[in-house]
Parts: sequence; structure tokens; C-alpha cells
Amino acid sequence: MRKASWWLVLASLVMTMMVVTIPKTVQAAENSKQVLLVYDSQNVADHGQAKIAAVQRILTGLHVRVTTMAAEDYRAGELADYSGVVTLINWPQTKLDNAAFVRDRNRFNSPQLHIGMNLTATEAQRLHAHRTNLYQQQFSLQAAHQGVQQLLPFKTSLTTLTDLPTDATTIGWLKPQSLSDRRYPYGTIVGHYGYLPFLSTGGYAFMLATQTIATLFGTSGHYQPLLTIAKVTPYSNLELLDQLSAWLYAQGIPFAVSTTTVGDNGSFKAYQRFAKVLRRVENRGGVIFLKTPVVGGVTASSGPGLNKLMNSYLIQFAQNQVYPVGISSSAYWNQDRVYRTNSLAKANQVLLLPNPATTTYAHQDNQATIFKQAFYGISATSFESVKQGANLSRSGLDFAIPTALTMTMPNRQASLEDVTRRIHRMNYQWYDPTQQMPQTLIKAGTATIGYHQGTYFLNGAATQVTNEAPKTQTLAPVKPAQSWMNRFFKTQGVVLLVFFSLTLGIFGLFIVIGRRVYLNMFKPK
Repeated sequence: MRKASWWLVLASLVMTMMVVTIPKTVQAAENSKQVLLVYDSQNVADHGQAKIAAVQRILTGLHVRVTTMAAEDYRAGELADYSGVVTLINWPQTKLDNAAFVRDRNRFNSPQLHIGMNLTATEAQRLHAHRTNLYQQQFSLQAAHQGVQQLLPFKTSLTTLTDLPTDATTIGWLKPQSLSDRRYPYGTIVGHYGYLPFLSTGGYAFMLATQTIATLFGTSGHYQPLLTIAKVTPYSNLELLDQLSAWLYAQGIPFAVSTTTVGDNGSFKAYQRFAKVLRRVENRGGVIFLKTPVVGGVTASSGPGLNKLMNSYLIQFAQNQVYPVGISSSAYWNQDRVYRTNSLAKANQVLLLPNPATTTYAHQDNQATIFKQAFYGISATSFESVKQGANLSRSGLDFAIPTALTMTMPNRQASLEDVTRRIHRMNYQWYDPTQQMPQTLIKAGTATIGYHQGTYFLNGAATQVTNEAPKTQTLAPVKPAQSWMNRFFKTQGVVLLVFFSLTLGIFGLFIVIGRRVYLNMFKPK
């Protein structure tokens, strides 16, 4: 009877927790926008997977939760669960062959965006415009008022819009290189509907595409680019990194460094030199993003190992007064449940970089999460041909999402000089973390690392960064969370250990006594 009452009390507690917890989860989900990204094909031959990742990163930067799926995987009625939809055409030679998706999209009245060719008659009608196909032309992309322009690659075919309504919002114009004075809209928004004739993963076209997407989904912002030195490792030429950070400090240019690290060997002199250079970076106005490790041979059960590795990275950094302001990773990490949960979720700020040529997933679910701030990492090279008259003014570029313009870490003196020349020539008003970056927080086991307005925080307390090696700090070890079931099996293990120890001891005693009795049988009396 007592046992039955105990189980009844336990069941009541579980039900009470469910009643208290579920409404909060539902409310949190309802407070964030959910957008479905549907693509026709990855079209790897034409780098279509990079365009998919670009849209994912743009939406994440806009604080929009995005679910990604191929058109062939869509099932009727699924669109009702979302507050927006993006159709991405990567392979215009094939028809988007899913009648259920097309039917649901035609009935969908929330924001929807079409990117690429094959704009349907229904979509054009909702935009109150006419479709015009252009062939074998090269265009210059221009802003409406700023006078900024960039020459685009040659286009074999393009679907543009004409006869736009008066209430249409146009973001950028495509001007043919021919003698014609005609120009065509790049980003178009009419009510809840938007259209982009193509998507570029870099350059001025990318910037205007983000403005179009941000305006359509009502989350547009204004950001200056964050200069970021990428591909830094403990094995980089640290003397060059030290020279580069000193030059940037002298020029008054704020910057960030995306670097990998190691989880052990923190006492080695090579690691101490690495940490010393990073401390100098912090004292020169730079901030650090911890780059996630290279993966290989991972499975869905690799989460605990990754979690432990990331904690060791962060704690060893903190023990050497290197305090990351966020985590940087390839974009596909946010599409993987294992990577996302055991790495990216530790920080409220991330830097999402382009994907490598080969992506290795542990458990791909295409359910991206959002962060307090997510930078879109993009090569600065793609903006070097953007011009505004003879020189690009400091207000020439207006990013709708947090954007990091990346430059690869130089590996020799000549490349260092090339990087400094390129930065000087860009002449941007750069993003300043001390003034513009929101308060950051990274959790590593029981330790927390924070940054706000130029001040670093360790476990909630403000801390100073010194150029010289700090006194050894011992942070609390990472302890895994224990449930009552863990404690039960741990106690059971101790009991069994004691039991078998006593049993072995008794058997040992019996062996000793038995040996003596056996030997006494042969002794003469």
C-alpha cells in the first residue's frame, strides 16, 4: 500500500511539472518567427548549396527561426505551421514538381519570398507586375540614392519585373551594360510578397538581398561591418598576428579574431606564447571568437565528447585571460542538432562562416536556432570592387544584419603588407565591439565568460587582461548534471563494490585456512 502511494505521489509531481513547463515552451515558440525555406535542388555543380546556407544565415541573423527542406520532402498542410516561406530556385531547368507545396503556397497569406528563376504567374500576379526574361547580358547593380554600384558577373538568363505598382518597394536596380537606359528592379516587395531574381553569396548584391529579406520579414536593422581576421590557429605565425593587431590599434580600427585552440598542453611554452598574443589582441581593442574544431568520424552519440572538448577549450582560455565574446563555426553547425546543442548553444553570440567544400554532419535536422546576435561571415574580397564615385565613403555600406568581413590570417611578411593595404583601401566605418556589441555570455560547465562595453567578466566579476602571463587560475571542474537515476545507479555500484570486495576477502581467508589445513595433513604427529 505504501509502495503504491509513493508511485502515485511521483506521478503527480511529473504531471505538475508538465503542466507548469509546457505553456512556457509554447509561448517561447510563439514569440519567435518561424520561416520555412524550400529549395528545388542543391545543384552542387553550380554551388547551389552555398545559396541555401546563405539564406539560412541571413534569416538567423534576423532572429528568424528557419526550417529547411527540399521541395520533394514537403507534405500537404505543413506550411500552416510557419509565419513565412522562402522559395529558392537553384536549378531553373527543372520544374518545381510538388503540387501540394505550390497549392499551399498559393493559399498562404503571410510573408513569402521567391528567389531565382521560374517565378509563377500566380506569384507575379500577387506582386501586381509583369515578368520579363532577359538573356545574355551583364548588369551593374546600383543603389537608388547612395550612388554605390558593383559590376555583376555575366548572366545567361534572368527574369525581371516590369510595370510595378506605385506602392512597390524597390531595393537596388539592375542596369544593363548595353546602350539602353532601361533599368530593372533587383529586390521587390509588394505587401507580403517579395522577389529576388538571383542571390549572390557576397558583394553588393548580397547586401541588397539581406535588406530585401529583412524588410519583407519586418526585422531590418542598420549595422557596420566587423573586420575579422579568420583562420587563426595556435600554429599560425604569431609574430605576424601581433604586428597586425598593433597596426590596427595604431590606425584606430576595431577588429575581431576567429581562432581555434587546443584542449590540453596549456602549460607548454608554445601555448603560452599563443595566449600572450591573444591577450595583446584583447588589449588593443580586438575581440576573440572561439572557432569550433574540425570534425571527422562523428555520430549522433558524439555530443558528450564535443561538449567536454568545448568546455576544455573555454576553461583553458579563461585560465590564460583569453575571454571569447562568442563562438565561430561553419554555417552547417547550426543545422545539426549535436553540434548546435553541445557547442553553439554555449554562447549567446556566434559568427557563422561559409561552409567548407565537404560538410560532415553528426545528426542533421535543418532546425536552426537563433542567438542574441549572429554575425554573417563573408570574405572582404567580394566588396573590394564596390565603388561610390572615386572612393567608397564611410557611409557607403549599410548592412541589414550583423556582418563580419573576413580576411585570412597572413602567413608571411608580404601577405601581411597586402592585408594592411587592402584594409586601408576599404576605408569603412567599422563595427566597434566596445560601443555596439550587446552584452555577451558564454557558459562552460560551471564557469561563465562575459563581455560588455570593453570590460570582460569571469563568473560575473569584472576582470583585467594583462599582457604578461597571469597567475594560474583554477576554475571549478565541469561536473555533469546528475539525476536521481544517476545517483541510484552510482549508489548501487558502490554497494556492489563493497559486497564483492567482502566476498573476495572471505574467499581469500578460506583459501589461506584451507592451505594450512591441507599442509597439516602431511605433517608427522
